[in-house]
Amino acid sequence: MNIMRRCELRGAVGIAVTLLLGVAGGGAAEFMRQEGYSICPPAMYIFGDSYSDTGNGVLTGNPLITIPAEPPYGETVPGFPFDRFSDGLLIVDFLAIFFKLSFINPYLDRSADFRTGVDYAVSTSTALDTLYLNSIGIPTLSNFSLDTQLGWHLDFLRTSVYPNIQSRISYSHALIVIEIGGDDYLDAILASNYSVPYVQANLVPLVIAKIKNATEVLYASGAKNFLIMTLTPFGCFSIVLAYFPSGSKDKNGCLTSLNNLSLEHRRRLLQLIYELRATHKDARFVFFDFYAAYEEIISNSKAFGFRDTLDACCGAGPAFAYRYNMQLFCGPSSSVASMTLCPDPNVFLKWDGIHNTHRFNLLLSDTIRTGRNIDPPNAFAGCALHS
Repeated sequence: MNIMRRCELRGAVGIAVTLLLGVAGGGAAEFMRQEGYSICPPAMYIFGDSYSDTGNGVLTGNPLITIPAEPPYGETVPGFPFDRFSDGLLIVDFLAIFFKLSFINPYLDRSADFRTGVDYAVSTSTALDTLYLNSIGIPTLSNFSLDTQLGWHLDFLRTSVYPNIQSRISYSHALIVIEIGGDDYLDAILASNYSVPYVQANLVPLVIAKIKNATEVLYASGAKNFLIMTLTPFGCFSIVLAYFPSGSKDKNGCLTSLNNLSLEHRRRLLQLIYELRATHKDARFVFFDFYAAYEEIISNSKAFGFRDTLDACCGAGPAFAYRYNMQLFCGPSSSVASMTLCPDPNVFLKWDGIHNTHRFNLLLSDTIRTGRNIDPPNAFAGCALHS
């Protein structure tokens, strides 16, 4: 799909989803100011991996991460491939809707409108430098890392012609979203056979240090508002469950050891948030407990309307454990007729065994909007009042 056509589709989808969700308006958020900062951020700058990638992966041309450009991705919303690893929208898309922003365009689409922010997230991106990971025997699926994304952002700030970027006051009101680290850990465990205890003891501190460095660089560039996300419980991923069929499981059927890895990342990330708050008192650091939000929904799945919490909706089909097999990953050949595509993604948590369904992402984002799994819980309450 050419760049112009993709931009046209994004505009059309923005209108369609706005109507679908009953959210008025698009474009830039209104500047509601309170004690010197806006209640609704006028822009978002997103750093992360496939959970936040709105199109960079597809634009790289890497066949491993151009999959979302093909059906059945996007089949629920907007009804056709939309360059996201889901059947619909991502958490960052729902945040944009909540903040009354247009969808945040991917950085690599250089003809896009970036007045309401930029998405630097790239599928397969790691927090740690890929050369370092490769040097210790951990193969990576691309050469993109958090440092790559930081470099893009700093270049963008230097060259942007948009008034709201040139204004340092406006930039300080923008929301910086950071969600990364999962690929570092899963590449080490699934592709390199590193033990979970080794990753927990050795890689987690390095990943947290890299996130700290990125946050400090962004703060030095003038950013003052941060939303930093933990990671999901890895032990609930179809890919992990299929890979470790005999591991010890919790009440939800998730692998305990992998969930403990996610919890250790969460513990150290929260500690970092406290440190950043103590060091930079003129900035806001909001902590989104992705793990707790996931746990809330999977533990009450029936109440939320889900029937299948561990299987992949799209992929290998019922002939395989957890409907997952790497050789039969979700793609154009997946179909309801062949039973490799579930008939109703809305009752599944996992879309392709790694990523979430549209409906699950909607409910996860709702815990941010309502303050249930963020600290402080009222971080976006003013925005909600004026939405």
